[in-house]
Amino acid sequence: MAADETKDQEVSGIPWTDDAQALLKKVPFFIRKNVEKEAEDYARSHGMSRVEASVIVRIKASKSGDSPEASAPTEVAPPPPPVAPAEKPSGREGIQAEAPRVSESPAPPRASATALREYASFIILRIDPEWRKVHPAEVGHGKKEFGDVVRTFESQVASSSYSLVGLSGLGDVILWRVGTNIGLLQEMTGKLLSTYLGRYLTVERSYLGFLGETGSRTPFVPRNSRFIHVRPLVRSKDWPQLPEFVREGAERERRAVVERFPGVRMTLASSYGLDESDLLMIMESDSAELIVDLNQALQTTQENRYLNITCRGLTGISRPLGDVLDMLGGV
Repeated sequence: MAADETKDQEVSGIPWTDDAQALLKKVPFFIRKNVEKEAEDYARSHGMSRVEASVIVRIKASKSGDSPEASAPTEVAPPPPPVAPAEKPSGREGIQAEAPRVSESPAPPRASATALREYASFIILRIDPEWRKVHPAEVGHGKKEFGDVVRTFESQVASSSYSLVGLSGLGDVILWRVGTNIGLLQEMTGKLLSTYLGRYLTVERSYLGFLGETGSRTPFVPRNSRFIHVRPLVRSKDWPQLPEFVREGAERERRAVVERFPGVRMTLASSYGLDESDLLMIMESDSAELIVDLNQALQTTQENRYLNITCRGLTGISRPLGDVLDMLGGV
């Protein structure tokens, strides 16, 4: 058995990296020779100069029925594109140029025959502590595979990532996606959970809201703000019974309060009929203090009297996806 664990490169004729040899030793001895030969054959057939750890990870996944190829996202025909921004995107990867401020009012305009609806989807993910015990080569493969899925969908779904590590006990990652196709958002989530990293992730919360229509304006995109605060809101049953002029007055009061905090962009997405909540409140700012002050100011409004506070909300720190995944540990 000791001979099985020692890599004889002179016989094989192709070198192995140290990480690949370490993963090979973790393979049960009775199939180790077969895996060794399969790895070398794969490396030769793909023109590789050496056997790398990713080859062993790929073979292990295929033998467990979860081939990396099977988890790769399929190409989906994109919907007709909305009016594109005039300038080339800049800032964080996967984010388009910033759009004009969106009205905080959640009431969507009347649908037209050619309009495309935009939806905001938030998923809060928790990492299994077992992830931190995984071999570094498998950790690297899992992170890369997860990032590849996000990049595959970026032409149709704008994504932003935020870290909750040390800020909330509910989860570790917030992934905010904006797209015009709910089915595509669902497919993307399925692909993410089918990756090697996805085996260790649990969706603790999922929020969905309707942002409005595209076609006559620039598509909505998240800002490159350092902080995000997201909270689902449920209105009391008395709210729809109020006279329309009373509701409009309460909404005007809320907008006036928001305008006192120009350092915060607040967006309300309509969730009624889509999710358990009625509204989805999204705050973006470079100052966590401003987010706290705005939340406190909103508590004094008349509209707040008709909200059932079922969730205090979550605040995450914006980071590139690679940095967010690195903070999950297992590096």
